[in-house]
Amino acid sequence: MAINIRHTYTSHVTVSFYSESDGFSLRYDDCGSMDDIAERICEVLVKHNFDYADVCSSETGELLMVIERT
Repeated sequence: MAINIRHTYTSHVTVSFYSESDGFSLRYDDCGSMDDIAERICEVLVKHNFDYADVCSSETGELLMVIERT
């Protein structure tokens, strides 16, 4: 079974990546649909071996999404 989630809105966000093993973090700003942003985050998580990332609205600071590797 697969679950597909589509987001129809676009947002300006700040993405923060974290690695618990070495304490390293990375932060960057992004813009696009939540689907596109999530796809880019997954690529960076795997490529740089981060443990998780959170996505916050650049305008309000509200936490919009957390992506975690298991």
